[in-house]
Amino acid sequence: MADDKSNGPIEIVVAIVLSVAGLSSSWASYQAALWDGEQASHYSLANALHTQASSASLDASTWRALEISMFGAWLEAKSTGNERLADFYMARIPPDLKPALDEWLAQKPLQTPNAAATPFKLPSYSPAGLKEAQAIDARADAVFAEGQHANKVSDDFTQGAVILAMSMFFGGIGQVFRFNRVRMVFAAVAALTCAIGLIRILALPSLAAG
Repeated sequence: MADDKSNGPIEIVVAIVLSVAGLSSSWASYQAALWDGEQASHYSLANALHTQASSASLDASTWRALEISMFGAWLEAKSTGNERLADFYMARIPPDLKPALDEWLAQKPLQTPNAAATPFKLPSYSPAGLKEAQAIDARADAVFAEGQHANKVSDDFTQGAVILAMSMFFGGIGQVFRFNRVRMVFAAVAALTCAIGLIRILALPSLAAG
């Protein structure tokens, strides 16, 4: 009977598939672990940056409150005719506020109905602390996105390792059967599954240890 013929070629194919799938599955699992570490590192850095951004934002808000208070004090001194006190406050106006205040005064707010209500409404008012907080927050979002990418790559490597494990299952279980036709079917499925797994993991970016 044909099924009783030598199954040496089938065993060679299965042995190759099992070897390739086994080594590739181990490598895929190793890469998944590396990318998990990359993900954890990025998430940790993103959390630290968000905390730093919150602190910078709080500092910027405190400084803005001080600027508003100083502007109010200058405005009150100016409106009461206390020029000496007004000059005192004007000389100490923070650099972040000075361009906007000069622009606001150039609009002649007391005579011009369309003038800005306060210098804080003008585009030229750009507190450095707020910009710094926004920049840190944007960097934190970018780092978090990198962590999500690392997580996806790790999941894809894990998926590839599972596919390769399925290949080893089909290759191994096929050896249980006596008939060559059945063994050939399982060997073909194992080879196909192994190829799919290899294509899957070889298309992914890999990391070097350390």
